[in-house]
Amino acid sequence: MAGRGVDIKLGGNPATEEEYEEVKQLGGLFVLGTERHEARRIDNQLRGRSARQGDPGGTQFFVSLEDSLMRIFASDVIKRVMGTFKIPEDEPIYNKMITRSLEKAQTRIEEFNFDARKQVLAYDDILNIQRKSIYTRRQALLKGGVEAVDSELTRIAEDDDILSDIVAKKKEELGDSFYVVVRRLLLQSIDFLWVEHLESMEYLRSSVNLRAYGQRDPLVEYKKEGLRLFQSLEVSYATQVAQILPNLAARVEAPREQRAVFNAARSITAGASTSSPKKEYGRNVHVVITNGKEQKEMKYKKAKSLLATGQWRIIS
Repeated sequence: MAGRGVDIKLGGNPATEEEYEEVKQLGGLFVLGTERHEARRIDNQLRGRSARQGDPGGTQFFVSLEDSLMRIFASDVIKRVMGTFKIPEDEPIYNKMITRSLEKAQTRIEEFNFDARKQVLAYDDILNIQRKSIYTRRQALLKGGVEAVDSELTRIAEDDDILSDIVAKKKEELGDSFYVVVRRLLLQSIDFLWVEHLESMEYLRSSVNLRAYGQRDPLVEYKKEGLRLFQSLEVSYATQVAQILPNLAARVEAPREQRAVFNAARSITAGASTSSPKKEYGRNVHVVITNGKEQKEMKYKKAKSLLATGQWRIIS
């Protein structure tokens, strides 16, 4: 009902001229509100649905003393008024003082919500600085070339001659694959530690408010503790990379002849031609195998040892 941008046409949409005039003569669109919203903006949007584009219309709001808005903020004032003028409980009250009290209650709630949103933004700004630092580093590693990897390794190995020597040694051992492997190592380390850091910051955010009882500003405490946690993340990141780098090893490639024999044996085992894909079998699936002279039917898990010899193949 509070949506904007579409007028409510008198008489319906589409409406004939007779239908429009009939509703217009009856008074147009009447908006009946059964309670007042916490935000005055919503009430005003509802009021604005009627009497648009020169059409007639009206608005009426009814408020109960049992509504949460009245019960929390304005009940004492209204009770005093009812007691003073001896107004029966079942009699409607029309009084500008009541309306003003209600609007003041709405103003207080709006101010409270504004302060809450402002506080949330202040906390998020602290985390956002850390987020930008991590994301900038990830983007450089993802989109940058070997220079980005070298720059990150130089930063990690700063003032560590032993680690610098390990990096130089691994470049010689791994050759072209060094940067592929190390880039993956750096990204995985950043991602894993960043996720843990976010969980720690979330826990800190939920617990730091208790420090207000010790006359300390929760936002200042969050900033100090957040900086300490981020520095701990940087140390853990450098330590993890430094521990894994010495253990990196090049993948050993089998000689070309050996790979050719292996591929041929695998093709025979699958019992498929080069033009058809290898079929996958479940461990307990019954298969029929043959070596050209005899056939056997057994579960695939038992047939695997015979198929591995290259002398048997699956026929069904």
